Amino acid sequence: MFHEILASRAVSAKGPVAQFAPYLVLQALPWLLLATVLRLYMKTAPNALVLLMFVSVQLCVFIAFLATCERMIKLSGGWTSLDRLTMRQRARFAWQVIWRLLTVFLGAVVLAVTTGVDRYAAATLWVGFDGLAFPWRQGVLQVWIAFIAVITFIFVLEKGTGNLVRFTGVLRQVRIHRHSLFFSGIYLGVFLVSITFIQSKLALVLGGLLDDGKLGTVRTYLLIGFLVLFSYLRIWVVVAILTYSIRASYRRLASGRSLHCP
Repeated sequence: MFHEILASRAVSAKGPVAQFAPYLVLQALPWLLLATVLRLYMKTAPNALVLLMFVSVQLCVFIAFLATCERMIKLSGGWTSLDRLTMRQRARFAWQVIWRLLTVFLGAVVLAVTTGVDRYAAATLWVGFDGLAFPWRQGVLQVWIAFIAVITFIFVLEKGTGNLVRFTGVLRQVRIHRHSLFFSGIYLGVFLVSITFIQSKLALVLGGLLDDGKLGTVRTYLLIGFLVLFSYLRIWVVVAILTYSIRASYRRLASGRSLHCP
């Protein structure tokens, strides 16, 4: 059913695909701003609050990701029921996805440690979903984050067609769209590695201007603006790549079906 609905939409959509201009997904900004502020205050928060704030950051980034997906799917001529979700339903959906992702992170860390990977290196796999919006570390870790982005995007597509949040649904969609998702994962990895490198170098150059180690100063606001700008850019490009990729996959599937129809 999921395949048939979106495949028919992809075929019937007329005219050029709308440009995915950054200003078209501004609804994600408030959530990224909140996530940024929470991440900064995590550094000085009491230990009892750190875990709560960590999870809250994941939820905020996910809702920003969800809002971006909803907008871009529509801009590409696709159909989704995400706009019917109330704020309470969005928060509930976010939690359903986040706790599943946290389970994946935990499993990845345990597997890495048991196979002989240094425990500190393995612990970097526990980066959280917010690794999509905020750079944790350069290098191969960004490939792991690209993989998480693909899985999360499929969860969103499943929800958009009324399916339950289950890994079985994700596996089904990966099987159907394996070709497009494989290449989109490569593109995402290259982008995330590149943007993380650029952001880290800029932060190093502007370090004295952006951060004086104190919260509530003018430099804090400059730092927040810098982080929000890059988090917005990262989410926008990630979702754009995935949306175009999945749309192309549906078009190929729909064309194949039409060629085999009598």
